[in-house]
Amino acid sequence: MTLIEGRVGGTSVYANALLRALAERDDVKVEVISAPAGGAFNTIKWMVSGARARVRQTGAVVLHCPAFLAPLDATVPTVLTVHDLSLGRMPSGHPLEWRMYYRLLLPHLVRKARAIITPTEATRKDVIAAFGLPPEHVVATPPGVDRRFFGLSQRARSAEAREPVIVFPGPPIRRKNLEIVLRALSRAPAGSALSTARLEITGASKADFPRYDRWISDNGLQTRVTWLGALSFEDLPNVYAQADVLAYPSFMEGFGFPPLEAMATGTPVVASNTSCLPEVLGDAALLVEPTDDAAFAAAVESLLREPELRRRLSIQGAARAATFTWERCAEMTVEVYRDVAGASMRSSKTA
Repeated sequence: MTLIEGRVGGTSVYANALLRALAERDDVKVEVISAPAGGAFNTIKWMVSGARARVRQTGAVVLHCPAFLAPLDATVPTVLTVHDLSLGRMPSGHPLEWRMYYRLLLPHLVRKARAIITPTEATRKDVIAAFGLPPEHVVATPPGVDRRFFGLSQRARSAEAREPVIVFPGPPIRRKNLEIVLRALSRAPAGSALSTARLEITGASKADFPRYDRWISDNGLQTRVTWLGALSFEDLPNVYAQADVLAYPSFMEGFGFPPLEAMATGTPVVASNTSCLPEVLGDAALLVEPTDDAAFAAAVESLLREPELRRRLSIQGAARAATFTWERCAEMTVEVYRDVAGASMRSSKTA
């Protein structure tokens, strides 16, 4: 299994949690090989030669690349996890080296892999269409939700909190659609819950996104918006649990960990009705068009104003999140390994 040292985000959550779940099984042995730190040059050098040499040393029969990055010429059958297609469809906010990797190398690696894993059925269909792959080579294996998000104590709330808290899980690159949240706050009518709501942005500081910082100041929101910076994974459960609403109006996702994690804490979610989010969140969140300002604002206002709606979605959300387990993800992933290893053995016998 290849890992990328130092990377954060959904891909690293997936890779490390899956690794832990696989380590608890007695029917698979996992060896980890990691791309070295030190920037794009070291990573490319590792892809060309270092990874291949390490695979030989381990004696592996299958190589799983869970975070996009894969050796250019692996010596064993490869399983590649493709989390989403945002690098190709909405590349804004991604480093140049990753955009070039997606454009120049990923199509070759995807077509060469013996199997592709995606986190959702929606992403599976996108990957099949984008790369022209045989459907039987692409398998959806939903990730899990870390147990630390369940069973937390939530902040005591009155029926109408004076300063309700909305969390936007960042960083707010373009596809995450922070704009619709800021417009909802700035345009909220007097007397509405939104007019007094505070916004907390995780995953970034205002210095990272000066354009948004200027917009916030120009629209008089500087006292109502807090940039929490790059939080550790251990800090996220309490941040989500203490919020009144998690806003996730993303244009495009491959899975969407933050809304499920918030739902696990009991915090209700307003999310987009696009890409994979309806598949993942079901009827346990309020889903709206990510371009419909009025619908988004109304959905957030309803959760801030209606205790019964909050209670219902809190219960449904926690139940929905509990269906996504790393044990199930590991079981489905091992089945992919078995299929790939078996097909490789059959091919070598007939060669």
